[in-house]
Formats: sequence, structure tokens, C-alpha cells
Amino acid sequence: MENSLPRPDTVNQLRAAADAAFAMLAGMQLDVFTRLTGGPMTVEQIASAIGVPPTRLHLLLYALVVAGLLTEQDGRFSNTAEANQFLVKGAPSYMGNRHAGMAMRWTANFKTAVNPGGC
Repeated sequence: MENSLPRPDTVNQLRAAADAAFAMLAGMQLDVFTRLTGGPMTVEQIASAIGVPPTRLHLLLYALVVAGLLTEQDGRFSNTAEANQFLVKGAPSYMGNRHAGMAMRWTANFKTAVNPGGC
């Protein structure tokens, strides 16, 4: 029997899932998905529409692409069909109004390791 070291597959999968979940929450809080209903937009156009600096928004938009909620082509971002269905204000099946509850629940449930003197 070979003694092999474990691989960090679960750790990497959970880290990626957390990144996607927090990106979705931020996108919902900023109402990114509703802004994209008119068609594809650049980072600068989206940033201007929601009032944030483009440099900060750039990373979030690509995280939403990786999460499967946005697509990107030639520097222009669009909603996926699922984002249009569930994350655009005014859609009959809109779920974006749940972001406040999600943020409160995640903070209450997972902000357990408070270390006032360090990281």
C-alpha cells in the first residue's frame, strides 16, 4: 500500500464556493444584475451606473463570471439566463431582495473567531 499525502481538494472547493457566494451577495447588494438588463456593459459603464470605482468592481465582475452569474465577451459583461430570472429587480421570480437576510445570517453564523488583537 502506498502512503500518499492527501490533496486539498475539499479545501479548494470550499474556498471557491465561498468566493462565489460572497461575490453573488455583493452583486445583489450593488444591484449589478438589474443594471445589466439593458444589454452588455463595460466595467466602466457598470461602475458609473452603480457609483463605485471601476478598479474595485473589476474583480467582482470576474468573480461573478466564474460563479456562472455573468458572462464576459470583449470586455463587456452580461447576465446569464439564471441571473436574469432570479436577480433582476422586477422579474417575477426575483430573489435579490434576500441579500440583507443572507448578509445578517452569514455574519451571525460564521463570524465566530473574533481576535481583537490580530488577524
